[in-house]
Formats: sequence, C-alpha cells, structure tokens
Amino acid sequence: MIFDKLKAYGWQALAVVLGALLLWQTVQRHGAQMDAANTRNATAETLRTIADLTAKAAQAVRDRETQWAKAQEKSAHETKTKLTAARADAVDARLAGDRLQQRVAALVASARAAAANPDVEPAVAPAGDPIGVLADVFSRADARAGILAEYADAARIAGAGCERDYNALTESQAGTGGAKP
Repeated sequence: MIFDKLKAYGWQALAVVLGALLLWQTVQRHGAQMDAANTRNATAETLRTIADLTAKAAQAVRDRETQWAKAQEKSAHETKTKLTAARADAVDARLAGDRLQQRVAALVASARAAAANPDVEPAVAPAGDPIGVLADVFSRADARAGILAEYADAARIAGAGCERDYNALTESQAGTGGAKP
C-alpha cells in the first residue's frame, strides 16, 4: 500500500518536475527570443545610422567638389582674362616698338644723308656704318625683349592661376577636416 501510494505520488512528482522543466525551458526560450529581437533591432538601428552618416559624408564630398570646381572655374576665367590683357599689351608694345624702330630708321637715314653731304666735314673718319649697326642691334634687342616679355607674362599669369587652384583645393580640404598636403 505504501508502495502503491508512493508510486502514485512518484508519477505526480515526476509530472510536476517535468512541468517545471518545461516551464523553465519555455522561459529560457522566450528570453533568448527577446534577446535575438533586441539584437536585430540594435543591428537595424546601427545600419540606419551608418546609412545616414554615409549619405551625409557623400553630400559633404559633393559639396566640397562643387565648391572647388567653382573656384577653379573662377580662376580659369580670371587667368584667361589676364592672358588676353597681357596679349593685348604685348601687341601694343610691339606696335610702339615698330613706331620707335621707324623713328630710329628715319634718324639713321638723316644721319647717313648728313654724312653723305660733302659740305659738312666729319670730326672723325667713318669706320663703316656705326649708326646702322647700332640701329640693327637696338632693333634685334627690342624684338627679343618683346618675345621674352610676352613669354614671361604668360608664364607668370599661368603660374598664378595654378597657385589659385591649389589654394582653393587645400582651403576646401582644410575647411572640411581633410588633410592638407
């Protein structure tokens, strides 16, 4: 009898223990599911934050590129304007040089005419045509100086344009946290 009662209570005790284990496992599984859901939510929030930051960074890069492109266009326009002005100045200088050479040629011609006049006695005996040689040297020096001045002006203006482009690029990088080269 006791053994029969113990047997009956044993099955009941076993059922209670199995029920408690089942309840414990259900609670554990529910906790794991909640942790997984929280992890998925945190991961989704992190991915949204990354996407937002990536979009902001891409926009900042586009803005910086636009700013630099505008500065470069302005510099190119300014350089073109200065080169056009320098070329016009070179043409004006060339015309002034031509007028000066014409005046020198007229003076050389009048000096030669005076030298050819037998009424006037020269102070020294002429040794060739020194005025002609001087006029030729002057003419060649003036032509070469014009070429060199035109080249120097163009190089200076182009260099200043490159410097403006470089400054625009490095200032835009410094303004957005970029490393300055």
